[in-house]
Amino acid sequence: MKFPFLGFQLRPGRIALFAFDIVAGCLSLYLAFYLRFEGVIPPNILASFFSLVPLILISRAAAYFYFGFYTRFWRYSSLEDLIQILKAVVTGTLLILFTSFLYNRSLLIPRSVIIIDMALLIMILGGSRLAWRMVRERFLQPSTVNEGHRLPVLILGAGDTGANLLRYIQRFAPQYKVCGFLDDDSKKLNNSLSGVKVLGDRQSIPDLAKGLEIKEILIATNTISTESLGDIIDICTRCGVKYKITASITDLSTKEVHISKIKSIGIQDLLGRDQVSLDLASLKKLMQGKRVLVTGAGGSIGSELCRQILEYNPSTLVMVDRCENYLYELGAGLPGHLDTRLSFIFSSITNREKLEATFSKHQPQLVLHAAAHKHVPLMEDNPDEAVINNVIGTRIVAETSEKYAVEKFVLVSTDKVVRPSSVMGMTKRVAEKFIQHIGRNSKTRFMIVRFGNVLGSNGSVVPLFKKQISEGRVVTVTHPEMERYFMLIPEAAQLIMQAAAIGEGGNIFLLEMGEPVKIVDLARKMIQLAGYVPDQDIEIKFTGIRPGEKLKEELINPDETAMPTFHKKIKILKTKAPEIPDFESRLDALYGIAKNGNHDETIKTLWSLGAMDEQDTDTMNSKSWALKKSSIPS
Repeated sequence: MKFPFLGFQLRPGRIALFAFDIVAGCLSLYLAFYLRFEGVIPPNILASFFSLVPLILISRAAAYFYFGFYTRFWRYSSLEDLIQILKAVVTGTLLILFTSFLYNRSLLIPRSVIIIDMALLIMILGGSRLAWRMVRERFLQPSTVNEGHRLPVLILGAGDTGANLLRYIQRFAPQYKVCGFLDDDSKKLNNSLSGVKVLGDRQSIPDLAKGLEIKEILIATNTISTESLGDIIDICTRCGVKYKITASITDLSTKEVHISKIKSIGIQDLLGRDQVSLDLASLKKLMQGKRVLVTGAGGSIGSELCRQILEYNPSTLVMVDRCENYLYELGAGLPGHLDTRLSFIFSSITNREKLEATFSKHQPQLVLHAAAHKHVPLMEDNPDEAVINNVIGTRIVAETSEKYAVEKFVLVSTDKVVRPSSVMGMTKRVAEKFIQHIGRNSKTRFMIVRFGNVLGSNGSVVPLFKKQISEGRVVTVTHPEMERYFMLIPEAAQLIMQAAAIGEGGNIFLLEMGEPVKIVDLARKMIQLAGYVPDQDIEIKFTGIRPGEKLKEELINPDETAMPTFHKKIKILKTKAPEIPDFESRLDALYGIAKNGNHDETIKTLWSLGAMDEQDTDTMNSKSWALKKSSIPS
């Protein structure tokens, strides 16, 4: 039977609980009088008490229902529930005092009785629920797992997160058998948390794993560094123990841990990237109720942008991509993908007529241009396609945006534009220069966001390493000294949107990339995460630098200066680069050469257009370097 106006469904257990609470409400007041008068309640006071019983019942019941006593799962009672009990008791007492005053103004309840009554009732209501939780967890909750089938584990981290994890396992995860805690704080050694002892530190893992037959280490601490995490992985790998973490390193907190957050450690946990803080007000202003268009929407960055943009409730989200499968997968993965606000456009950015029809129909106010060819060796062999897509495609999207009065346009760029040694890098550099060029005299606010590699993007080293490791093959790395800057895909998307929100046009924003990571170190960590020992179980082979690749990437050109913004992860670049003379006519010439498929001429023209005064010496391995060098003005 349901009582919607009371907000709960009538069940025997809840009826019994309600009856108990009502009796407790009367009993606590009686005991308060009893204690106040030291066991001898005057007859007139006792008579007054009995006359108040109906008011007590109504007032207490009203407070109980108002604070949702019978819509809660008291078997999971917590501090929050105790606060609700406190509120209900105080409210009920005030109601009793008010109604009793209206009923009989000559009836005065001593203040000491009121205080004793509230204290007793809070203890009765709170204590009874806590006792029921303890009895249920320890004696009434049946175990679905035989003792012999429980997985022996150690929790690393004898702090708040570890204690919460232990409680959750004891209540909801009988498949785990927590044999002890580990903590590097020597002061905690031999102390106990909820009856479970701290047995040692991380160096104790091999001995404890052997002695207690430990199968898994659950890492539950928000103070661990990426170096320490790597050390723990090394120790666990050597002694054959699996390891998991309660959440990503940057998301750990002292909030209650849920078992669904215990996951295998990913390579992203070892990057040590801090969680991005966002100015939500500026992002809402940028996107809420606005018409937004994303190019390259099916790619790693583009698809993440689309997912995050939807959280800000745009009036329309237009997603453009030349890959049918990418668009289909994007649509299938978006919440409410059949929503009429969403529009999927199957088109290349070089198709000016299709783009203009799309802009004319949807009238976007914000354009995020993420479409680009990005694979360095592949573009070395196909410079014509790189130019047509990355340079001319960007020009078409930008000019169309200006024609249809787009408010803001953001080019998603790359660190490979700095001292470019590859065709791909130079095409993106020329694209940047065109955005600066068109933005000088435009009402549309054009801006650029530049960053390094994103971890796990399509075609990057992480998916390749995963595939090689899963197949038990040799892991191939180009060079032992090769380094790259990395950030996470969601992090990059968030910062692109944040930069768009604060940009006023003509800006080049640089996202904070942290320290560069050696690719060989990344490979070793991924091999360890898969449970193997590098160079023993799986070999790492160096294949040599490919055409267009550099050993180390940079983030800032010599003619640029990085300045801080209000956001610690976003810098703005001030450039002294002069305007390129006859830029648009030279772009037309470049396009004509690229369309003819003349690779050598395409490279020479491209390099003359984006030429710099100096180049890194480590670009000398590029097969097209001679052509590039010959076209750079001396």
